[in-house]
Amino acid sequence: MIPLFHIAFLVLFVIIIYAIIGLELFSGILHSACRDIETKSIADPERCCTNETDVGYTCPPEQICAGDWEGPNFGITNFDNIGYSMLTVFQCISLEGWTDIMYKVADVKGNTWVWMYFVSMVIFGNFFVMNLILGVLSGEFSKEREKAKNRGDFQKSRERQQFEEDLKGYLNWITVAEELDLENDQGQKQEDQDSLGNKDKKSQEGSQSNVNMNGDQQTTTCKSYCKRFDKVNRRMRRACRKAVKSQTFYWAIIVLVFLNTLVLATEHYGQPPWLDEFQESANFLFIVLFTMEMLLKMYALGFQGYFVSLFNRFDCFVMLCSVVEMALTATKTVPQLGISVLRCVRLLRVFKVTKYWRSLSNLVASLLNSIQSIFSLLLLLFLFIMIFALLGMQVFGGKFDYDDEHEKEKHNFDTFWQAVLTMFQILTGEDWNVVMYEGIKAYGGAGTPGMLASIYFMVIFICDILLNVFLAIAVDNLGDAEDMDNEDIEKEKEAAENAEAGNPQLDEEKGETDDEYLNEEEGYSTEGSDHEYDETGSEEVDEQEPEDRDNLDDVLVTNDTKQQNGDIKKQDEDLMKPKTVTLRPRRLSEIEIKQQEKPIPEGSSFFIFSQNNCFRVLCYKIQNNSWFKNFILVCILVSSLTLAMEDPVGSPDSEQKGEILRTIDYFFTAVFTLELLLKLITYGLVLHKDAFCRSAFNLLDMLVVIVSLVSLGPTQNIGFIKILRVFRVLRPLRAINRAKGLKHVVQCVIVAIKTIGNILLVTNLLQFMFAVMGVQMFKGKFFRCSDTTKMTEAECHGKYLIYENGKPVINSREWLKNKFNFDDVPNGMLTLFTVSTFEGWPNLLTTSMDSNKEDHGPVENSRPLVAFFYISYIIVIAFFMVNIFVGFVIVTFQKEGEQEYKDCELDKNQRNCIEFALKAKPVRRYIPKHRIQYKTWWFVTSQQFEYVIFFFIVVNTIALMMKFNDAPKWYKIILDALNMILTTVFMLEFVFKLAAFRFKNYFGDAWNTTDFILVVGSIIDIVVTQVNEEKDDAKVIVKTGNEGGNLLKYITFFRLFRAMRLIKLLSRGERIRTLLWTFIKSFQALPYVALLIVLLFFIYAVVGMQLFGKIALDNDVITDYNNFQSFGGALMVLFRSATGEAWQDIMMALSPNKDERPNDPPRCVIDDPQIENCGSMLAYPYFISFSLLCTFLIINLFVAVIMDNFDYLTRDWSILGPHHLDEFVRLWSEYDPDAKGRIKHLDVVTLLRKISPPLGFGKLCPHRTACKRLVSMNMPLNSDGTVNFNATLFAVVRTQLQIKTTGVIDDCNTELRAIIKKVWKRTSPKLLDQVVPPPGDPNEITVGKFYATFLIQDYFRRFRKRKEQAAQVTEQMTLQAGLRTLHEAGPELKRTISGNLDEIVSEAVEPMHRRNHTLFGAVWTSIKKHGRESFHIPHSSKAKPPNGTQDGPTLSIMMRRELGMDGKIPEEEMKYDEGNQSDEEIAMQPLLHGKDSEKIFRAIE
Repeated sequence: MIPLFHIAFLVLFVIIIYAIIGLELFSGILHSACRDIETKSIADPERCCTNETDVGYTCPPEQICAGDWEGPNFGITNFDNIGYSMLTVFQCISLEGWTDIMYKVADVKGNTWVWMYFVSMVIFGNFFVMNLILGVLSGEFSKEREKAKNRGDFQKSRERQQFEEDLKGYLNWITVAEELDLENDQGQKQEDQDSLGNKDKKSQEGSQSNVNMNGDQQTTTCKSYCKRFDKVNRRMRRACRKAVKSQTFYWAIIVLVFLNTLVLATEHYGQPPWLDEFQESANFLFIVLFTMEMLLKMYALGFQGYFVSLFNRFDCFVMLCSVVEMALTATKTVPQLGISVLRCVRLLRVFKVTKYWRSLSNLVASLLNSIQSIFSLLLLLFLFIMIFALLGMQVFGGKFDYDDEHEKEKHNFDTFWQAVLTMFQILTGEDWNVVMYEGIKAYGGAGTPGMLASIYFMVIFICDILLNVFLAIAVDNLGDAEDMDNEDIEKEKEAAENAEAGNPQLDEEKGETDDEYLNEEEGYSTEGSDHEYDETGSEEVDEQEPEDRDNLDDVLVTNDTKQQNGDIKKQDEDLMKPKTVTLRPRRLSEIEIKQQEKPIPEGSSFFIFSQNNCFRVLCYKIQNNSWFKNFILVCILVSSLTLAMEDPVGSPDSEQKGEILRTIDYFFTAVFTLELLLKLITYGLVLHKDAFCRSAFNLLDMLVVIVSLVSLGPTQNIGFIKILRVFRVLRPLRAINRAKGLKHVVQCVIVAIKTIGNILLVTNLLQFMFAVMGVQMFKGKFFRCSDTTKMTEAECHGKYLIYENGKPVINSREWLKNKFNFDDVPNGMLTLFTVSTFEGWPNLLTTSMDSNKEDHGPVENSRPLVAFFYISYIIVIAFFMVNIFVGFVIVTFQKEGEQEYKDCELDKNQRNCIEFALKAKPVRRYIPKHRIQYKTWWFVTSQQFEYVIFFFIVVNTIALMMKFNDAPKWYKIILDALNMILTTVFMLEFVFKLAAFRFKNYFGDAWNTTDFILVVGSIIDIVVTQVNEEKDDAKVIVKTGNEGGNLLKYITFFRLFRAMRLIKLLSRGERIRTLLWTFIKSFQALPYVALLIVLLFFIYAVVGMQLFGKIALDNDVITDYNNFQSFGGALMVLFRSATGEAWQDIMMALSPNKDERPNDPPRCVIDDPQIENCGSMLAYPYFISFSLLCTFLIINLFVAVIMDNFDYLTRDWSILGPHHLDEFVRLWSEYDPDAKGRIKHLDVVTLLRKISPPLGFGKLCPHRTACKRLVSMNMPLNSDGTVNFNATLFAVVRTQLQIKTTGVIDDCNTELRAIIKKVWKRTSPKLLDQVVPPPGDPNEITVGKFYATFLIQDYFRRFRKRKEQAAQVTEQMTLQAGLRTLHEAGPELKRTISGNLDEIVSEAVEPMHRRNHTLFGAVWTSIKKHGRESFHIPHSSKAKPPNGTQDGPTLSIMMRRELGMDGKIPEEEMKYDEGNQSDEEIAMQPLLHGKDSEKIFRAIE
């Protein structure tokens, strides 16, 4: 939960900062509207206006722009005070209605820079921060799931343990009982044996008499017939079972299902009667065939065997429904509607095809795994909807107040069913703001306490974000599917290695049984070659035909011989291995991206130029030259830009520009033609291997050049071919090899598109099924008359009267059809596709609920239950399948990112930490020498100064929030004075800091530079504002003089600096700094994703200009701000569509569809009498492909990058990660202010104790424990007693994450050096030697050796003091008693005195990496030289330091004692320690004068 709070704070921060900027820039501007000069009524409530001539929207001549309007959306969306401003920003971040607000602001302020504010808000607020919530939720879900799983496993193991204990006790009890009653048992056994002997005799006699009697009797004919029938029946069943199991039968059923699907798909509105008859006959035929299939299976497998499989039960249910439906329709009992929907359920049978398609079956299995988690989530969702619906009924029931002339909307809380539907609509996020406006109006509207009603709706919308747990479940289960795939591949490898793989018969059986088990008859036995179901005991198996058995024996014999011979070659194995298509994308290594140029292929080019022809070689050299390649790349980019500069409308003003562009086009076409010719001559056309036309990319190049050549000709009739010129934009993708990050992103997208087919297939199947159901329910029922009182087309003629803005208007009646309808299956699929993007579905739901009969107008709420159709579709497709789709993109991205390091032994976190440690540099910390300057510096860097400045930043934020529109003059004066005071404070902060740090050091810090810019901006803002206020009448000046207008623009720009002071808040707070640091890390990965998005937008914008640039504005959907007539406009339309803002309406407005405007098709900008309809059919594929590519694929790479970089938020905080390491750099600068990269080794202990775990030791870590940790870190020690920055940071990371710390330390270092050289190729050898020293001189001085010596001395001194104490106590006691006392005091003392190595080894086995540590290099050499005798020290040596050759071994024993397995200090030592001196007061004098210690201290001192 903690990470969610941090992110909630970040969301709040983004909202507040944008709200304050909006308050400064747009306060009070949305209250001007055009009014009629005579009536003073508002002429167009949809648009705001301005009186400035050069910007925004000005009113027509007969109207006047007046500023007393309440504003758009009943005055709820505006920037008049901080509350309204935050609500408006929240609405924009939720991506609902943000374009309407932007267009209204643009009406007043002009469209030049307003879009920057809104687009940046959407990118930061939604794409980043909302997706961050999604990432954290996903991580938290996975973590909780793991916990629950572990808890379950623990519970199971406990139960198993309990069971075993009970069983053990029970068996013991039985054993005891048997021993007690052994004699009785033996007596009983003898009696039993006697009685058994008598029984056997009797039974033998009885059987003999039976045989005689049967011999005498004649068998009756009835029994013989029964036997014969039974035998025939059994054979028939076996034959049927074989037939049912055969692939022919299976595919026959699949073909029937497919034909049945096709027949259902032919149904459409207004179909001829013969088609009706054909469909009924076909339906009857399919029911008969499927019933026969069901009965045949029941006969072959038996009832029990048939109903074991869930799929068969489902099949049976569908068939019964179909039969019942046919009977009811034939007898005219029920109209042919309701139950006929059950026909569509038969389409689910198509999923049976997954049986032979492994990756698809794994996907389906993964979906089924998800369903369990999904059901619990759906239950939660249902409860949530119920609670809020009931609450909504209490608060808003019957209170939604609609205007008399407007129709009552469906989204209300008047009944429980309507409340549930409204809640579901808000949860999907579609038009939730419209419902909120009605809720606010119900309690008085804008400017009343009714505004508090918005909280209810915002809470629901925030809970909607929790629906992203769907995505978490999807990603999690996709991971499971991957594991399934891997298992399958492993099984296949094993199968290929076994000799059985060579036997097709066994293989076929295996495949069939496995697949049968996966999907179909799950309960069938796999014994025998016929997959018989063991329904009647073992009689079927016993009656197995002898031939079958012989065959099986032969097979087994051949297997054995093959295994014995073992002569199956590797090549054959490779050939036999099937290439599996997996759910996951292929590895990067498998994707062929050619790094080097192909040589000249063999064979002649155009039958003229041989391979060694000098002209052909020259062409090869030219087109392979890097200068030529770069020149072509530049030409591609510039020619792409010229495409963007074209004017699609072809207005007279742009003729000259068109001429220049055409000339440039000639040049580029010539260059590209030359390149094409060079390549054709070099590689040849098509006939031989590696020829030019054998590459798809080359064919695209060729097509583009040919199209360019054709479009340059005089024929203008094929102008549409110019659209294809845009394919030239795709060619820069060849440069992806030069940008590694872009290469990864592009490869990820290619791989995702290739392998996403399975998910698309499943989604399309489901969508098709829903579309067929929709056609059966709604075909021909979405008609209406523009005059709602008329119900049929016959009545809908003539004119009618309607009031608009209080004026009576006469309109013609028109018979209209909803532009999204279910008249046929393609229309149904298009309609459902828009629903899956959540756009416009509430209106569609209203139309569906009001639909009545074919060719009739709507009757209000005539079919309320059809809402279930939409709800189920949204849950299945939009919540579930689309999230699986998105999850797939995320999983693919993460997988592909890791492929580069697949052979690396380090995990991702270890790599990131090592990379930080290698690349980090110490930071300068300026400490002045001058006395006064030093005092200033001390004052500026003190904690109190920080708190004071933080207080003023908070005051500044509150002051900015206090502004509101139409405030009294005295209030404005107070705010201005407060602003001046705050600016003065921040200016003084700047002056003090500049005095303390001097110029160079002050501007070296990014935060200080930001502060300086803000201070300068604030001062200019105050000056400009004062100058403006000193004029007598500012408003008059603004209206009359143009200078005033410019001045006003400058004022609004400089006011931004007031709002931007909020950024100072971010520099405070460690966790927020960490979040920011990760954001910057994300941005490093995002340029490539952003570049790909820019490329996609560029291509679509240019194509859009060519296709739709000529379509005239209709002032409804295609407006001044929303059109394809310029490149900038096209980009804005695409950005709007990517956020899902009514993209489907734009698509319909640009298409030739006339359903909702029968007499007003899309017109052209330049009227052409020949062209009636200027719309293009290409609008459908254009927008659908853009929606799929951009909304579902590319935008979700944002999510993937963010989840990738913010995974630490959900990780255990105690695991060291790269986000912790910044603190080390910051604190190092306190000890190394000049950033020389070296500090005294003694400072390292205090530094690491200052840093809290997991990076440092923490304040509570005892000094001696810290020293022990330093021994294991073991950094190289310089001759002046200092350690290096990178080496220390690397050692901390290495020991904390246990990177190559077990084993012989020299070997570990060698391996780690190899890994670093492989992964970070540019690491300098000097740095590498610092962080991971190469194996060298064993006597080299390291920090580890120094602190080990120090600890040994410390222990020796303690030991000596204890000995002295013990001597005082035991003066009167004998030597034996003294020894016993010492023995009881602690085995450690005994060990140290005796020096008996055997005892030490037996008691504490050393870890390998400690035993062979280079730290003990010299010690072990001396042991080898002098042997074991050198370990025995005479008792007299305990008072004075030992000399000679015994020094080394003594030191080694004490080192071993210190670095023993447990490393714990005995209790006696601790007690003694507490009584005497603290850890901090340990003297650093050498108490031993042996070889090693002398070397160490000579080096240090």
